[in-house]
Amino acid sequence: MAILDVRSLKKEFGGNIVLSNVTFSVNKNEKVAIIGNNGSGKTTLLKLLTGELSKDEGSITFASQTSVGYLSQHLIEDVNNTLIEEMLIIFKEVISLESKLKQIVELIKHNPEDNNLLNEYGRLETRFLNLNGYDYHYIIDTILNRFGFTKEDYNRPIMSFSGGERSKIAFSKLLLNRPDVLLLDEPTNHLDVDTIEWLEEYLSTYEGVVVIVSHDRYFIDAVCNRVFELVNGEINIYNGNYSYYLQEKVVRYEQQLQAYNLQKKEIEHLENLIVRFKPKPSKVKFARSLETKLERIKKNVVNKPVQSKKVKFKLQSKNLHRVQQLTIDNLTVGYDNQGLVHNINFEVFNGDKIGIIGKNGIGKTTLLKTIYGELPIVSGTIHKHRQLKVGYISQNLITIDSNKTIFDYFHDHFPLLDNTTIRTHLGSFLFRNDDVFKIVNTLSGGEKVRLAFAILVRQKYDILLLDEPTNHLDMETKKILESALKDFDNTIIFISHDRYFIDELADRICHIDDDYNCQFYECDYQEYLNIIKEKGNEQLDYIATTKSKIKKDKINLNNNKQIVNLEKKISDLEIKIDEKEKELYLEEIYTNIDKLKEVEEEIDTLKQELSILEEKYFLLFETD
Repeated sequence: MAILDVRSLKKEFGGNIVLSNVTFSVNKNEKVAIIGNNGSGKTTLLKLLTGELSKDEGSITFASQTSVGYLSQHLIEDVNNTLIEEMLIIFKEVISLESKLKQIVELIKHNPEDNNLLNEYGRLETRFLNLNGYDYHYIIDTILNRFGFTKEDYNRPIMSFSGGERSKIAFSKLLLNRPDVLLLDEPTNHLDVDTIEWLEEYLSTYEGVVVIVSHDRYFIDAVCNRVFELVNGEINIYNGNYSYYLQEKVVRYEQQLQAYNLQKKEIEHLENLIVRFKPKPSKVKFARSLETKLERIKKNVVNKPVQSKKVKFKLQSKNLHRVQQLTIDNLTVGYDNQGLVHNINFEVFNGDKIGIIGKNGIGKTTLLKTIYGELPIVSGTIHKHRQLKVGYISQNLITIDSNKTIFDYFHDHFPLLDNTTIRTHLGSFLFRNDDVFKIVNTLSGGEKVRLAFAILVRQKYDILLLDEPTNHLDMETKKILESALKDFDNTIIFISHDRYFIDELADRICHIDDDYNCQFYECDYQEYLNIIKEKGNEQLDYIATTKSKIKKDKINLNNNKQIVNLEKKISDLEIKIDEKEKELYLEEIYTNIDKLKEVEEEIDTLKQELSILEEKYFLLFETD
């Protein structure tokens, strides 16, 4: 059954058709990615689905009683609320049920045989359980933690958070709401890799429909089982993930091109026959039948498949031999002489492609700016080759501020180039015809990135420092950028949260860990992931080996003495656990969220200790 049904949708802006005859349906639990080049109408389509925009023609129908959620700052009800107060709004019904259940428990204590009370308690508890009432604090903690909020943030008013943090708060509320249909526009923007990977797992198992606009290819591949591509205002549907889409698109292009060529050949053949036979009286009837056939074909003409215009460029290199360019020794970077990232040690050789990864706010941009020389070194050294020419593109390109035209802005960087050369070069970055006279301040984020690279590629840099270079780029332009950077003979040190981009480009990985230390890996991204996975397995193996060693050590002990000691410890622990469990029923505990959680954590710790002691106890009997 279709949860969402869209028929013959059309939308125009100022006479320009953005969407035309868009038709599709989405069934229960399907995960859909809407993709396309910048300006193809992806966000417009999403806003039509949310109701933020009105359609010109067609219909949008959601199944009866379907709840629809989308990311918006309006999800925050009151900026004067604390973070936890804002989250608890989602669970109004649960909190109300919790209060009623506690009241009924008190009444039952005085009237334990009152069937009406017992039945009412059963009815309310069933609803409470269906709403995950016993888990709602844990659910809130999990979501907020994944978005980088700590317990210290819980009592901060919303107004004290930055704009980016408020977006994460709104996103947290949206996920806690669990609507039947989730509509998400670029959900991975400004999230670190760890959070994105968690979000992938969360959405791929989400019990509901998810519709996503995204340029994150890894993310789409992991989450979505259908891909809707918008091309020239029309929609092409692929019933598979992003990997399937890439393969199927090539197949469809080749099939359409073959069908177009065959039809073109048939049309030419029919036209030649008509010209040949129409003048002959005896063949007039035959010629007319051919004309009828030709008209029928032209009514169902197969259009020649058109590939979208692409950015075309090649980075210029000096083609130096592989030489050492940078030596970074015991470096600490930070601001105002305060260290942020420590223990940075690595060498850079010509041709290296180094990806810097780590959580948001961990110091990646600080490291890049320090290497570039924009920030002073806190301690340690960076030894640079004296002939190095370094280029730097920051992630703040969207803030480029200029009232000049694209043409003049570019000309200021290269005053010796003639007009024809400038226009030809800008045209390769899709700034064609009158586009070169657009004012820089009016450009979109993607256009500003293209302009920056248009300037960058005219330079002959030894090292390129790139901070989130794929931000604001559509998938097609990302592919072109990846190809150009891979072919660049010189060094690139870059920051990115785009795992597909990292995977394509990086041959070495610099990971800034949660302790603000720099770990360097002499391998590509896939091998790095394997190493991290193996490290996790080694930790598990270490735990298992430690347990085995404990078991062997015990064989050499006086078992009888050990058994007596363990029995005493086990008995003491069981008493402690019993006392702690009784505290859970005290009003001052179960009415205080923090105290309740604290007691539950203490009980869990004691039970883990008990489990270890019992294991030791039984091992002693086995070796007796």
